[in-house]
Amino acid sequence: MNTIAQSLAAIYGDGEHDDTAGIQALLDAGTGAVYLPPPPRHYLISRTLIIHSGQMLRLDPFTVIRLAPKSDTVMITNDDHEHGNENIALIGGIWDMDNRNQAPNPFPGMGQAGLTTPYIPERYIGVLMRFNRVRNLNLTGLTLRDPTTFGAQLGNLYQFTVRDITFDYQHANPTEINMDGIHIHGNSRYGYIANLKGMTHDDQLALNADDGMVAEMSRGPLEDIAVDGLFAEDGWTAVRLLSAGSPIRRVSIRNILGTYRYNVVSFSDYGLHPGEPSLFEDITLRDIRCAKSRRGLEGNPPAGPIWHGFAPIYLWGKAQVRNLTIDGYSRVEERQACDDIHIEPEVTVDGLTLRDFHVVNRTPGPIVLLNNLGTTRNLVLDEVSQVAEGAPVRGGLVRNNGTMIEVRSRGERGRNLAVLTGGIPKDEILKERM
Repeated sequence: MNTIAQSLAAIYGDGEHDDTAGIQALLDAGTGAVYLPPPPRHYLISRTLIIHSGQMLRLDPFTVIRLAPKSDTVMITNDDHEHGNENIALIGGIWDMDNRNQAPNPFPGMGQAGLTTPYIPERYIGVLMRFNRVRNLNLTGLTLRDPTTFGAQLGNLYQFTVRDITFDYQHANPTEINMDGIHIHGNSRYGYIANLKGMTHDDQLALNADDGMVAEMSRGPLEDIAVDGLFAEDGWTAVRLLSAGSPIRRVSIRNILGTYRYNVVSFSDYGLHPGEPSLFEDITLRDIRCAKSRRGLEGNPPAGPIWHGFAPIYLWGKAQVRNLTIDGYSRVEERQACDDIHIEPEVTVDGLTLRDFHVVNRTPGPIVLLNNLGTTRNLVLDEVSQVAEGAPVRGGLVRNNGTMIEVRSRGERGRNLAVLTGGIPKDEILKERM
């Protein structure tokens, strides 16, 4: 009791005195639940807070905890990255890294060296919070404000919940590189991620089974993860899936709403570990309501050719995809006539189903719903349509410039099933439902 009383006395919340020691003493006192009441101004910390197994740290939704200038450190982490922790909860609060007053984003200066520099937990890479090897991690009701790079870096998780997260990225780092929202590394399974809101300056959610070495907290499978609800206006990418040696399996992503500068969902190996397999298996995307952001036009004027990397669903690198289903996709496009799904030459897709997939094109240029440059086997089109309200020429449903084997198309209310057993010939396009 004396320890707790002394700790409370050492916590000011005035935004001027350092509250690190007082808050850490509360966490070290061994109590299961630590509550930080609304402060007179805001809490100020200068060192990383360490939370232990069996603990919950709770703040009210609008209580601000800010990193002191020139601290250059993660704001909070778990205490045992080597052997792991369990039953950790972080609830509420506005976690403000104040990136303008920390060391700048280190990634641009590393270049290729960043892929060979080993991950070290103590190395500053601009991450706001980090949790590694936690069983039953719960991050709920947080606002992540102005990290230098990732809002939250998580890896080696088992049974985890990340929900009701707001990204308040008021100030971009000078390069707008690697400013992810939630960045989850490999060897993580049985996760529920829901209700992520706000613009980041890179991926809102990165599911990276592998990663660049300097940031590669863990490598291994990402399996059995449910994602429900991402919202952004003028965002970059909603979800990146990245596999370069470790598989991503049984992932369901639904309810992505908003406008995005780059992709809604991307699949890639990003060349991180050349020669290692890239595998995505049993991935389902449901209920996407999207359009391109105004920012997506920067450096790519409407009169010129539109970069294929702006496609809402983008598969690139040497990605191997097995059983990808997109069920419920609606795009009303007024800004940018890019493909809806673009498959690059080195990609192989075994089993692609597009169901209830509808596009309204109000731009001057044509939109192709699926542009295949790779190898696609077993394509099923079920209730797929495009309406061109502004374009002089319809882009068509499917354009094949690669290899396409076995195409099945189903029309209105399940009628008029047609099968192209040889696929769609190269350099030809499927313009209407069959």
